[in-house]
Amino acid sequence: MPFKSFRRDSAGTLPILFAAALLPLLGFAGGAIDYGRSLVDRTRLNNALDAAVIAGAQAAGQADTKGLSQPMVIAAANAAALASFKANFKLPTDAKPVFSTQITDRSVLVNGSYTASTSATLLQVLGFRSLPIQGIAQSGVDLAPAVDIYLLVDVSGSMATGATASDIAALRANLGGCAFACHDGVKVRGTNYDSFEWAQANGIGLRLNEMNTGLKDFMSWLQKQPNAGTRFRVALYSFSNNLTKLVDITSDLTQVGINLPKLPSASSRTEGGTHFMENMPQFASVVGVGGDGITRPKKLVIIATDGVQDKDRTWAEAANPVAAGQGVAPFAPAACRTLDQSVFVGVLYTPYIDLNWDWGFNATLGQPSQVGGKGRRFDDIVPQLQSCASAANLYVNASTVTSVGEAFAAIVKVFTQIRLSK
Repeated sequence: MPFKSFRRDSAGTLPILFAAALLPLLGFAGGAIDYGRSLVDRTRLNNALDAAVIAGAQAAGQADTKGLSQPMVIAAANAAALASFKANFKLPTDAKPVFSTQITDRSVLVNGSYTASTSATLLQVLGFRSLPIQGIAQSGVDLAPAVDIYLLVDVSGSMATGATASDIAALRANLGGCAFACHDGVKVRGTNYDSFEWAQANGIGLRLNEMNTGLKDFMSWLQKQPNAGTRFRVALYSFSNNLTKLVDITSDLTQVGINLPKLPSASSRTEGGTHFMENMPQFASVVGVGGDGITRPKKLVIIATDGVQDKDRTWAEAANPVAAGQGVAPFAPAACRTLDQSVFVGVLYTPYIDLNWDWGFNATLGQPSQVGGKGRRFDDIVPQLQSCASAANLYVNASTVTSVGEAFAAIVKVFTQIRLSK
């Protein structure tokens, strides 16, 4: 065929053009199919990674609850995350997960990432052997919060009341009808002891004895809690006429047990009173502002008291004790509000005894309510203390539990919650 004729002859060009166009068409079609497969793999991998970091965060919380060290908590979190990821069987065989855990204060952050690929099929005609995939995720958990516990213990003269009905009966039988073992230096007839010393020498239990036993039991319980040395610090203060620091805030929980109040406040006309309202501003400045439990400790104040304000005993000498004794009354919740609103307030109530046979009681707490209640001032003690507490479950009546130590522990347990966030 002449060359010019060959150039003009177009027979057979369509198959050639079709073949030339087929390759990119196959590439586009293959890309859609392979990309769809890659999206399925990516979804499975992301779901597996999300579940893995959450499992790691949960494991960190559980390890902390067991009291494990920080390196062991981190190891437990990473191991749990890896095990969770590998439990997924439909992931690409080349998936490579990496997990790391960071602990800052009482906050844990578990980070996860992966690299993988989806094998190409039709895209191989365009030279692509696989489609790369990668992803990241993280989950956090706040461990049981760090808490500074400020114990404020009433050591006024009323804390020298008999601890039980039989103790009160023994005091009355030997102290001329008085139910208080006053530490006033006045000798009990025929002895060299004042009322408090006599009660101690004769094994009569007093509220202060019960309180000190409870403080020891509470410290023993607290020391057994996971990571107690890093989670808890404790301070111990007592109050009567004045505020007294017995133990400054410390993580050495043994200090409270060896620095307990040794005596009730000395009792006299002007000593041994309960100056709760007057002492609270000073105490509030000591406590300061509470934190979030993560970067700074939460602050919990536990007030252990019988809940009665009593400035002094001069009212008993007045011509009209009822009029002069108006200041003997239940604690005012407003006194608790002098603490910063970021501070939680717990109340451990050691029940004031209904001394309706005592003239002094009848002249003061036996008088009608001063806050609009339907009964006596005595009947207002519990609702006033309940209003003082930050929440209903932060008020505990010591008579409703087996011991004072258990009452302290019940309040603190409110702060041992673990919160998980994704």
